[in-house]
Amino acid sequence: MTYHMKKPTTKSKRDAYHHGDLRRTLLQAARSEIAAHGAQSLSLASLARRAGVAQSAPYRHFADRDELLTAVAIAGFEAFTETLRIASEAGSRAGAIKRICAAYLGFGAENIQLYRLMFASSLVASATEDSELRKAAWASFDPLLERVVEGGKSKQARLTAYAIWAQLHGFVTLQADGLLTEPPEELLKGLML
Repeated sequence: MTYHMKKPTTKSKRDAYHHGDLRRTLLQAARSEIAAHGAQSLSLASLARRAGVAQSAPYRHFADRDELLTAVAIAGFEAFTETLRIASEAGSRAGAIKRICAAYLGFGAENIQLYRLMFASSLVASATEDSELRKAAWASFDPLLERVVEGGKSKQARLTAYAIWAQLHGFVTLQADGLLTEPPEELLKGLML
């Protein structure tokens, strides 16, 4: 039996670890893994394999799995906030709240595993008030709050915005769990605005 030896490569050990933008690659791989299987299945070792780097390489960018999940959640909140802002500004002020609500339900339905990481994991609850994650989470409430406040007194408007937010969150969660089967358009009709 003949064994063939691998050709020696010209890359040095140092070059073998160079990946370009590994942090971004890991975040993209994490989002894909979370979308497909949920956050509970995510490991830094599996992400390293997907990125084609040594198992120790992710630790250059993230201290641990929770730090990686926090970074994914922050990016998720930023994308969510941008989605809501675009909806808010896409037409007349009169229809802004309904557009925000539709965008909220759409984002939740299309990104349910990311949404669960953002809202149903312990990440936000365990984050400090001044953390980047907490700030990103609260910023996602701003587009709705801003539009509701335009229509009334600030304390009552804030309570109204919380009630709408709670309804939307409930709709997304109940749909994801298979307990609501109505399409988003029907759910929007049921919102107490």
